[in-house]
Amino acid sequence: MCGDLVLKEGELVMVSDEVGDMPEGRRHLGVYHHDTRYLSILNMIINGQKPRLLTSSSEQNYIAVIQMANPTLELAGGEVALARTISIRRDCTIKDALYEQISFYNHNRFDVPLTVTITFGGDFVDLFEVRGWERKKRGIISIPEVSASKIILNYRGLDGIGRHTEVGFEVAPAHIETEGEYVHPLPTRRTSSFLPESYEVAPRIISRPPCAKVTWDLVLKPRIPFDITFAIQVYERRMPSVVSFNKGLGEVQKSYSEWQQECTVVETDNDFFNRLLERSVLDLRLLIEDTPEGLVSTAGIPWFACVFGRDSLIASLQTLMLNPQIAVGTLRFLAKHQGTKVDPWRDEEPGKIVHEIRKGEMANLNEIPHSAYYASVDATPLFVVLFAETMKWLDDDDLFREILPAAKLALEWMEKYGDLDGDGYIEYLSRSPGGLRDQGWRDSHGALTYPDGTPVEPPVALVEVQGYAYKAFTGMAELLHRKGKLTLSRKLAKRAANLKKNFNRDFWLANRQFFAQGLDASKKPIDLVTSNPGHCLLCGIVAGAKARHLVRRLTSRDMACGWGIRTVTSRTPRFNPMGYHQGSIWPHDNSLIVAGMRRYGYIKEAEEVTSQIFEASMHFPYSRLPELFCGFARDKELPGMPVKYPASCSPHVWASGSAILLLQSMLGMQADVACGKLYLNPKLPQWLKYVSIQNLRVGKGTVNLHFERQEEDTSFRITENSAGIQVVISQ
Repeated sequence: MCGDLVLKEGELVMVSDEVGDMPEGRRHLGVYHHDTRYLSILNMIINGQKPRLLTSSSEQNYIAVIQMANPTLELAGGEVALARTISIRRDCTIKDALYEQISFYNHNRFDVPLTVTITFGGDFVDLFEVRGWERKKRGIISIPEVSASKIILNYRGLDGIGRHTEVGFEVAPAHIETEGEYVHPLPTRRTSSFLPESYEVAPRIISRPPCAKVTWDLVLKPRIPFDITFAIQVYERRMPSVVSFNKGLGEVQKSYSEWQQECTVVETDNDFFNRLLERSVLDLRLLIEDTPEGLVSTAGIPWFACVFGRDSLIASLQTLMLNPQIAVGTLRFLAKHQGTKVDPWRDEEPGKIVHEIRKGEMANLNEIPHSAYYASVDATPLFVVLFAETMKWLDDDDLFREILPAAKLALEWMEKYGDLDGDGYIEYLSRSPGGLRDQGWRDSHGALTYPDGTPVEPPVALVEVQGYAYKAFTGMAELLHRKGKLTLSRKLAKRAANLKKNFNRDFWLANRQFFAQGLDASKKPIDLVTSNPGHCLLCGIVAGAKARHLVRRLTSRDMACGWGIRTVTSRTPRFNPMGYHQGSIWPHDNSLIVAGMRRYGYIKEAEEVTSQIFEASMHFPYSRLPELFCGFARDKELPGMPVKYPASCSPHVWASGSAILLLQSMLGMQADVACGKLYLNPKLPQWLKYVSIQNLRVGKGTVNLHFERQEEDTSFRITENSAGIQVVISQ
């Protein structure tokens, strides 16, 4: 059993508890679409009691299977149906609707009368309200509409949009009872901020939306199955068509099979590592949406089931060896939504890459700036980085011509708007009263402080952002040089050289032999040991001698705690292993650092961190790495496990991409299709004997490779090479 069950297909998301219900008062559960919770209550009872859970799973991502049984039931005439004599199975899948089939099977030798009651209710709250944002006014929820075989929950938003949840039943219920809204009389105190730093949120007024209580009066015959099937559709202006449960399940199952065939196939001799990789591939499929621009990943469930510039870009970088079409779609989508004007409310500027796109009522009404919100300082350089890296894997001239204008605009933003004071560094300063104060990946309250805990006031030049900028300049300079655009190439190469020289002078803390987290408004280094400088290894901006000190510090016990590298050292008073960004462990953070360690030749240290993250994955349901988990130290003497962070998104796209990048780093794999080469520097850890890679997309063809560890060395052989690429060993 795995706790919450999660399904997603397209823009429709379901999060239920482990029995398939959405009980009243569980704030994150529900059926979501366009950042609105269309269903907040779904609760099943039989003969007035809750069925008993035996097991449940949504491991396959396209179906949730819940096996339950009856409690002891006292029947009329003194007869008793003992516990676990009636099988109750719930199967849920999502296609264009949420389909559910509840199957009953009576193992008794006599008829068992059964009253099945399911309560449906929708509060239609905006996802930002679910996360703790308080609104002064909301739209109107109507009493449910009822007919013989369906119910409709209706909401008219303040934005004038009608939102509807229709539940259609294949077997007509015996009766349907409607209930009006109920508001609990006692106000409660708000206990959470806007970001998911705290799991418990109590709104000031606890209300139960209007509900429909649907009842079937059944008589279960011995050993004769009986099914109740219904479809939950959500829609705004028009109702989508629906299919049957079995057809919907078949279609989405087929799409998962096709997705896996499109991806690189990896097989190793370690079943646990295979599970981690398979989980990553399945979760990426779950989180990716097929847009007119191509495949684009959403960030994570439940809080961030939308396109996020930073998250989508990093996930695309992590998964180039798995499926470069994720990167292609992401580049096209983000280019289409690139900033075009100066809009302080949205922190938008020409050339800036969008941070977050929301489609809910609050965004429509401009109560929040997130209809297209641009408050991330790192998405724009990361866009350029992804463009250059994708071209290394594909060398697609059509894609180059298509994305180059957006990449140039992004570079212009970095120079004109990103560098606020002309010192060559990219800083952030939010101008939106409804937006984020801190705009790096560690954007929660209290994440950016001085050692004594005092918050750092923007503008701030973050350490990792300068690394991203350097990689953007060098990557684009190399790409443009190959394409014959020499003037801009030379300009970018010069900017990169100046940035690297100044960065290693201004960000280096000689007393700590480490890099500062950033420079504050007065250009004073922020003297706090964090994981962020590790990203600079991946970017190549760290001067060689300093890399040794950086790697040693990141792998010390106060940072690499046995389950991965923490976001901040345990030696600071601000450390909290349960803090969102103040001592927790983020798999994506670790994967970028490991890739950087391999770039600088620190193979042993990279293997150590990889092993810690891999061992942590074995303790999470389905071997699914969550967005983050708590940074408690691993006890070497006693058995233990990593500690779950309650409000973590799971699945999350850059956590899913982490396993792919960790594998790529093990193999030392880098593509350079323009030069006709695939570079390798493989070193398998002790817990891997061999790795087989098939259908690796390089340029216009594919390559199959087999790696095998032999004592301390790792050999490889090419088993197929339709790409015509030269595979070479690189140091």
